[in-house]
Amino acid sequence: MYSIKELLRALKSRTRPALICRRNFTDETQKPETTFKWRKPIGQHTGINIYNHGLRQKVPLILRNPQMATWYTCGPTVYDSAHLGHASTYVKVDILQRILRDYFKINLVTAMNITDVDDKIIKRAQLAGLDWQKMARAYEAEFRQDMLRLNVQPADVRSHVTTTMPVIIQFIQQLIDEKQAYVTPDNSVYFDVSKSQNYGKLQNIGLSEEKLERGSIKRNSADFALWKARKSSGEPTWAAPWGGEGRPGWHIECSAIAGLFFGRQLDFHAGGLDLRFPHHENEEAQCCARYKTEQWVNYWLHTGQLHMVGDHQKMSKSLGNTISVSELLKKYTADEFRMACLLSNYRNAMPYSDQLMLTARQTLQRFKNFQADLSAYTQFLKPIHLLDEGALKAQLTHTVTELDNCLRDDFDTARAISVLMDQMSSISRCINEQQVDAQEEPAYCIDLLLAAGNFINRVIVTFGLSELQDRESSQEKVSFSDHGIDPSLLVNDVINVRGRMRESATSGDVKNQQLLAACDELRNLLQQHGIQVRDHKQGSSWVFAVSCEKPDNKSKSSAE
Repeated sequence: MYSIKELLRALKSRTRPALICRRNFTDETQKPETTFKWRKPIGQHTGINIYNHGLRQKVPLILRNPQMATWYTCGPTVYDSAHLGHASTYVKVDILQRILRDYFKINLVTAMNITDVDDKIIKRAQLAGLDWQKMARAYEAEFRQDMLRLNVQPADVRSHVTTTMPVIIQFIQQLIDEKQAYVTPDNSVYFDVSKSQNYGKLQNIGLSEEKLERGSIKRNSADFALWKARKSSGEPTWAAPWGGEGRPGWHIECSAIAGLFFGRQLDFHAGGLDLRFPHHENEEAQCCARYKTEQWVNYWLHTGQLHMVGDHQKMSKSLGNTISVSELLKKYTADEFRMACLLSNYRNAMPYSDQLMLTARQTLQRFKNFQADLSAYTQFLKPIHLLDEGALKAQLTHTVTELDNCLRDDFDTARAISVLMDQMSSISRCINEQQVDAQEEPAYCIDLLLAAGNFINRVIVTFGLSELQDRESSQEKVSFSDHGIDPSLLVNDVINVRGRMRESATSGDVKNQQLLAACDELRNLLQQHGIQVRDHKQGSSWVFAVSCEKPDNKSKSSAE
C-alpha cells in the first residue's frame, strides 16, 4: 500500500507508482504470480512432448501446419570471438533441428538474426580504434567459420539488424500508435509493461508496485527500451519518424525480424536459458501487443548453460572465463564436442571439463570400434557363428522403439545414446564370443547385423556426427586426389601386407620375433597417423581413431 504523501507526490509529478518485476524462485510449489496459462495450439499432434518452462512440465507438440514448422533462433552479437558457451547453444539447437528434420521428417523453416549494431560493438570498436561496421563484419565471418567447423547447419535465412532497420522502425511505430509504447522527451521509445496483460509469463513472475527512481524518463521501472536516442555524435544512428535519431534496443530486433519472416505466430523460438528473462520475455510481450494475440511463440526451447567445472557461473566474456572455439578445436574434435552436448541433453547445464571431453571421446571410439568389428565380421575376418535369429529381431525392434521413445520425450539424446550403446554391446558379444548358444532359431543373421549397424549409423548422422562407415577423410581426399590415389585402398594394401608378414612370422615352429617386431612398429606408426589396426584370428581390419595420440607402450604385440 502507498501512503497519502506518496500518492499526492505521484499525482503532482504526473507519474504513477511504478511496476517492476519480482522474481519468485524460492518455492516452486507457490502459485505463479501471473495467471497466464499456455494455450495449446490447434493443429496436428506429432506424438512429441516438449518441456514448457512456464508450466514446469512437458506439453504435446502440435503443429499448426502439418506441411511445415517455423523456427527462430537468437543469433550472435558480433563484437568478439565466439566461445564454448555460444558453441554449446548452437550445437544443441542444431541437434534439435536435425532430429525434427531428419528423424521426424518435419519441414522446418529456420531464421536467425545477426546483431551487428549494439552498445558493446560500438564501445569495442571505439576502444580499438576500428570502424564498427568492419569490426562487426570480421567477427561475423569468424562466427560463420566457427559454426561450419562445428558442423552446425546455417539457418535458412539470416538477417542483419542494420539491413532490416525500416522493419524495426515500423514495428516500433505501430506499438506507439497502439499506445503500447511511448516516446520520452529525448526521443527514446519505451515499451509500457503496464499495458501487457501477461508480462512475466515465461519466467512465472508477476508485477509488484514500487516507486519509480528519481529522475527516470520511464513511466514504470520495468519498462524497457525499444529505441535509444542519440547520445553522442560519434555513434551510428538512424532517423526516426517520432523525431530525432537513434538506434534500436536489443529486444525489439528479434521481434521485428522474426515477425518479418513468420508473422503473428511462431512454432519454435530457441536460445540460451539466460535469455529467457528479460530478452525472450520482452520479445513475447512486444509481439503479443503488436499482433494482438495472447501467445506469439508456441514452444520456447532454452538450452542449458555451459560452465567450467567448479565455477557455477556461465561462461561469459564479461566474466573473463571463456574458451574460444578455435582453442577447443586445437585439443578436441567437433564430433567430440557434439557428443558431449548429446550426453548432457539440451536443457541441462553443461559442466565443461577435460573429463567430460574424455568421456565424449571414449563414447565416440566405442561407436567406431563397433562398426570396425561389425565390418570385420561381415567380411569374414572373424569366425562367424550361428545366432538366435528371433532374439536378434526382437532386440532390433526394441532398440528402434526405445530410441523413438527417447526422441519423442523432449529430445532425450542422452538416453538415446545409451540405447544405442546397449544394442552395440549385445551385438559385440554375439560376434566376438567363441561359442554362441542359438538353439531357438539358429542362423548366421548377417542381414540383421548389418541392419542394426545401418540403423546406428543413421542415427549418429542424424545427430550431426560424422558417418561411422565413411572411412574417407575429406582432407586426405584433397591431398591424394591430384595423384589419383584412394587413401582407403592404400591403407587396405598396407594392412594386407602387414597381415602376410604376421602370417609368415608365425607359420613355422619358431616365431620370427624380428618380423613380428616390424609388424608392431608398422601398427604403431599407423596409429600415430590416426589409423587404429585391429588384429583378428583370420586377418586384420582398421578404423580411423577418434584422436591421434601416440600409442601406449603397453599395447599388445603381434606375438601375443
